[in-house]
Amino acid sequence: MLDLTIRLGEVMLSSGSGTADVVATAQDVAQAFRLTDCVVDITFTTIIVSAQTSPDSDPVTLVRAVRNRATDYTRLSELDDLVRRITAGGVTPDEAHQAMDELTQRPHRYPRWLATLGWAGFALGVAMLLGGGWITCGLAAATTAAIDRVGRVLNRVKLPFFFLQASGAAIATAVAVVASRITGQSPETLIATGIVVLLSGLTLVAAVQDALTGYMVTATARLGDVIFMTAGIVVGIVIVLELSTLVGYRVAVDVGTPTPYRTPDQPLPIAVAVFGAALAGLSLMVACYAPLRSVPAAAIASGLAQLLVIGFGLIGFGQVVSSGLAAVAVGLAATLVSVRRRAPAVVVVMAGITPLLPGLSVFRAVFASVESRVDDGLGQMLAATAIALALGAGVVMGEFLSSPLRLGAGWLGRRLRVDGTPGLRRGVGIAVTLRATEPVTTADEPLAVAGSLPLVPVEPDAVDELVAQTQLRPPQGSRSERDSRDEDDEPRVLPGVGDQGGPDVPGSGAAGS
Repeated sequence: MLDLTIRLGEVMLSSGSGTADVVATAQDVAQAFRLTDCVVDITFTTIIVSAQTSPDSDPVTLVRAVRNRATDYTRLSELDDLVRRITAGGVTPDEAHQAMDELTQRPHRYPRWLATLGWAGFALGVAMLLGGGWITCGLAAATTAAIDRVGRVLNRVKLPFFFLQASGAAIATAVAVVASRITGQSPETLIATGIVVLLSGLTLVAAVQDALTGYMVTATARLGDVIFMTAGIVVGIVIVLELSTLVGYRVAVDVGTPTPYRTPDQPLPIAVAVFGAALAGLSLMVACYAPLRSVPAAAIASGLAQLLVIGFGLIGFGQVVSSGLAAVAVGLAATLVSVRRRAPAVVVVMAGITPLLPGLSVFRAVFASVESRVDDGLGQMLAATAIALALGAGVVMGEFLSSPLRLGAGWLGRRLRVDGTPGLRRGVGIAVTLRATEPVTTADEPLAVAGSLPLVPVEPDAVDELVAQTQLRPPQGSRSERDSRDEDDEPRVLPGVGDQGGPDVPGSGAAGS
């Protein structure tokens, strides 16, 4: 059972889920299999799970390294279904292990060439969003497909990810420089498109979520990962720009523009931008092997986010505020889709914010630095950082505001939410404690688990009673009781119990439904 729990956490962590989500979901599964004192700890690349199988046994601790970061949203959706079945009760450990083996060993839903086409479609949509012409859009799609294929070859030889990012950025910049030389067009849109493909938006959102939910170690590690990957992009751009200068062709780009994105103000450009964002979100889901049922929701979320950015920009809001408000809407949409069980929330989040990542600002910042215009470069980089943080914080705020829907609070929540167990949990928003519908009996011998127990939310008024029932009195004759009594058979005060307040209910930390 511990092995099942840690493997579940590995799939979630490798798919970009927040630490609070992984911990809450893993504890739900452990509690469903009668491990009520399971401890889950995560340090970005390592998952540690520990629990006592019986009161008289020593704790069993498993450690698993998470090295594979391949994104497969079909696998994540199937894991969501598996967790829902386990927490609904009746699934035996053997059945759960068999299902986990099947979903982790099953090949990707789509062939690899279709995923490459998905990345090409994503680049095409982003180029349309940025206002590129038909030559730029075609080159963006072809360049991104080449970046994906080259990255796949380099990944086979175990090249560090920093160099994969640098090589991808170098390919995008080289194609843009050559195309600029031939056609006379500015290369910034083409380079920005390639950078958006390489930027890690989901890692940034997870970093912000971890920081806001109290997991500062993993938040710092994820943020460092984002910075390091962005540094690889910068290196690739700088190398190609320097080489182009050495061969006598200096790229001309206007980096003095006060805003990183020119908001369209005519019906046709607005429609093209919104359609491009929707196409980017749809194609991204194909590239990440998402289930077909989640593709329409992803396209709608992407198009809606871009429409909101344009709308707020026309009203007079700046790019940072517009991006943050659009991200709030993405967080709301992600929660609504997840409670309707069309897809895990992380899928909609990825599709909604990735087309909005500030690739154009990153390129302008790098270019200004190469041209020795440090002030302009610093300003553009700060603008890019502010937009990225606004996207991450906006998504978290949107999920926080919509978290009552996950609990079915109020008439609206009851109408929207599908009845049943929550599946993959979200750690943002209103916390909820789950408990088994049947009392978990303890004995001196390890429990023979026939099947999982169904979990139901605990009413807030009943949490104290649950603590008293499950924590205060150890089982008769167990080691914990013998250790809690002195020679005169007087009960000792257990740590954390008494006037200072009772211990927390396992699994009741920062866990959303």
